[in-house]
Amino acid sequence: MSVLADTPTGFGVSLHSLAAATERTIHERVREEISRRLGERQLLTLDAREEERLHTLIRRHVTEYQREAAHTNRLVLPDPEATQRRIFHNLFGWGVLQPLVDDPGVEEIVCNGHGRIHTFRGGEWEFVEDLRFESEEELVELIKRRIAPSGRRLDEAQPMADVRLADGSRLNVVLPPAAVGGALVTIRKFVLRAQTLTGLLKLGTFTEEVGHFLSCAVRARLNILISGSTGAGKTTLLNALGSVVPPSERVVTIEETAELALAEHLPNCAALQGRGANQEGVGDISIRELVRNALRMRPDRIVVGEVRGEEALDMLQAMNTGHEGSLTTMHAASARDALDRLVVLASWAPERPDEVTLAKTVANTIDLVLQLRHDPVSYKRRLTQVFEVTGFEKENGAITGHDLWVVNRQDERLRWTGVTPKCLERIRANGVTYAPPFLSGAQRDER
Repeated sequence: MSVLADTPTGFGVSLHSLAAATERTIHERVREEISRRLGERQLLTLDAREEERLHTLIRRHVTEYQREAAHTNRLVLPDPEATQRRIFHNLFGWGVLQPLVDDPGVEEIVCNGHGRIHTFRGGEWEFVEDLRFESEEELVELIKRRIAPSGRRLDEAQPMADVRLADGSRLNVVLPPAAVGGALVTIRKFVLRAQTLTGLLKLGTFTEEVGHFLSCAVRARLNILISGSTGAGKTTLLNALGSVVPPSERVVTIEETAELALAEHLPNCAALQGRGANQEGVGDISIRELVRNALRMRPDRIVVGEVRGEEALDMLQAMNTGHEGSLTTMHAASARDALDRLVVLASWAPERPDEVTLAKTVANTIDLVLQLRHDPVSYKRRLTQVFEVTGFEKENGAITGHDLWVVNRQDERLRWTGVTPKCLERIRANGVTYAPPFLSGAQRDER
């Protein structure tokens, strides 16, 4: 419930306590009536008609209480409309977290137990002083209700869950005994700041010449790996790159948690989503299974939201067998770290190919690695490195490559290194007009 001032009443009880108890009473009356009408049906996604009926029902209960209170000298609710909103949000929304969920400036919400709520906005964590749950039970009840549609189990035997919500946000929860001191809840809101390369250019993610190169690279069907830390903007960049894919092509997207919005740009886009096991331990749909199935769907390109396990091997094989122009992301601190990690992940597959073979496969498959970071000074998500993979050295089993653009440490600007892209011939061979940034206007016209 919302925190009110603890004003003494003269009888050792605060107005806040009385108002909270009154609100809980009305809340229970509403919940009992809804339970009688709807049984166990969950209404986490309400249409306009259902929502209006429920608002009317709550309003009636609040009005009835106010009438009773006026005749029996009980506490009259100071703001009945606010009470109605809170009851609705407690039953069908996010309870005390609803204002934070509705706030477009809040990117993430975390609860370290029921009394410590923090938000991440503008690149900084903030402690929310005026919000708290009344009890640990209230927080846990809310979270269990939110994950109920996913069929995930959440109790002491299975104290952790990670689910995608209807609006694309992600909910991660850890309960005791795995969590110490109360339930740990993380809500990562789905905030798509830009859906095109032009949109990212306006946000300062990269320079105009880099945006032009990336557009040409996608249209020329280069295989691209996007890497970076959590929250660096990998999915946003993946969406923007996907918007450049010609609408005539068939694209299959594969994700563990559906976040991509490529269907808005591509009429022939099919989306696949993985699923964890249910309460009985069955029904798991792995990303590896989805990658294999995607190959039977006649895609021109495959887009894997994130590789984090043995599915890396299937993705590499797909890119290497006629599905050029595929895209994916992964967590890594640099472009070279991303390539090394891709080798390691592919080695986890039951086939267990040796690392030299895998490194050679990565070198022959990935064309570009785009490194992103969340700038701790400007709070912007920026592209810091465009790395081109050029080959494989048999002598030492190393993947070779060079930076095309990299952030200059002195002025923090993304600058071209002067290296001519090896993929230039391939870009032109695919009918895409592109000239490296060092060429003059006359030279560009000649080419």
